[in-house]
Amino acid sequence: MDLLTRLTDALAAYGLNLIGTTSRAAYEALVPATYGLEPLLAQTRSVIVIGNGGGAFWTGFRPYATRHADDPHPLDDYTVEVVERSLTPILASSGARYRYAYPFRFWTEPVSFMHLAQAAGLAGPSRLGIMLHPVYGPWLALRAAVLLDRDLHLPPPAAGFDPCPDCAEKPCIQACPAGAVSAGRGWDIQGCVQYRLTASQDCADACHARYQCVYGRQHRYPPDALRYHQAHSLATMRKYREDT
Repeated sequence: MDLLTRLTDALAAYGLNLIGTTSRAAYEALVPATYGLEPLLAQTRSVIVIGNGGGAFWTGFRPYATRHADDPHPLDDYTVEVVERSLTPILASSGARYRYAYPFRFWTEPVSFMHLAQAAGLAGPSRLGIMLHPVYGPWLALRAAVLLDRDLHLPPPAAGFDPCPDCAEKPCIQACPAGAVSAGRGWDIQGCVQYRLTASQDCADACHARYQCVYGRQHRYPPDALRYHQAHSLATMRKYREDT
């Protein structure tokens, strides 16, 4: 069994079922030099991008969250635990040089995960400012990456996927109570933030625009996952407003 198959199989056991690869050159062509990979692993030749589509990842995280309810960042901690526990033995036995990267470490290890996903063809853009997958729709998240000194390649699952401009229904626009989504400007970040800070309970259970997307409806996150993410995004908005 080749290295990439072994890694992919190990991650699937934890609901990390969205895997892509990109060359270092393809990623670095999309980002400023400050987001380059040289400081993390100078020998990097390719990057494995790790995410989850649908709610399977949450199934594993749910009992962990209950046990670590008082921890400040249980989802980040769980991600590190399952990624490194499942992959480190495989990577170590392969003889490859490698390093993990995580989106929540951006301020100390600046890697653009949106551009990693773009370079890997893992998902396309959306008018909501989040990624869109042909199968999972907007119900995906990027969790981690592995920088490697090997050349690895997976076919890009969403290369060229950009359905929003041709979407006839556009239910996301009508669903947003803040009017913060439009065909012309996409997602109005400030409008969204202002509405949520003044009418937070209206969006406490889910982002209405995301929930109504025509793609991936059968893969929507479970209700407790939606509430968890909405609560954390609201806390981030409040902190942003306090700091500005």
